[in-house]
Amino acid sequence: MSDVINIMHEKIPNQNILNVFGVSGEPILLPGGEGTCYRVGNVVFKPTNDTVKSSWIAEINNNLKSDKFRVPKSIHSKSGTWVFDGWTASEFLEGQHRRGQYAEAIKLSKVFHKALANIPKPEWFDKKTDVFAIADKIAWSELPLPNFEPTKEPLKKIFNLLKDNHLPNQLIHGDWGLNQILFHDTLPPAIIDVTPYFRPADYPIADMIISALDHEDADLSILDLGQDIADFNQLLLRALVFRTCTYVGFQTHPENNRDWTPEINCHLNLFDIIIKKL
Repeated sequence: MSDVINIMHEKIPNQNILNVFGVSGEPILLPGGEGTCYRVGNVVFKPTNDTVKSSWIAEINNNLKSDKFRVPKSIHSKSGTWVFDGWTASEFLEGQHRRGQYAEAIKLSKVFHKALANIPKPEWFDKKTDVFAIADKIAWSELPLPNFEPTKEPLKKIFNLLKDNHLPNQLIHGDWGLNQILFHDTLPPAIIDVTPYFRPADYPIADMIISALDHEDADLSILDLGQDIADFNQLLLRALVFRTCTYVGFQTHPENNRDWTPEINCHLNLFDIIIKKL
């Protein structure tokens, strides 16, 4: 899910950008994602408006080593930085998104998040105030519920079902899903576009399932994939709150220029369905 309120520049990386990263060629827009990434040869250029976070993720990716998954290794600019003039560069990874591979994504999540378990939270992380950060804190009872009439009662109903969380927090890929995994017939799956949060290791699985029910027309039977996960019902409810409050954040943002009511209603429709299923 991209923060469309805080839209990053949609420029094509110019020749100066390419030169700084030691690349030459014609930028080709890559499909999917936010529609802002370009491939030049075997290098992917991605814009960023957060140099600190992007540099931190680059360091993490370049230090991760596993024969179970791949991550895109970042490329230094000639000045030694991970970000130059709002652009990052990383290696292009072969693979394809595959629909319906939720069980495989869950297994991969377990392996990937085990590899992230000991990465400490940086000091700047809790200072984030973007729409996603606020929705995340609301979902984990660290901020009050939004004062948005259509969601007041449904969110209160959800919170009456929530219990105190006793699962340990760690670095997670907070936008885990099939759009962030590239499967390959002979290579380990590739994991892209890490969106960092510090929550329980299995929370990304719950968030993936909520997203699949809402955006990918997945059957409710997908909920059975989490039956062996500790406190899975609680993780599902928090993921549902997070997703709902994200769209409320978009709707009430002072720079908003579109109506997010359909997305909010879709998530509200999931409330009763999920509660009855649980």
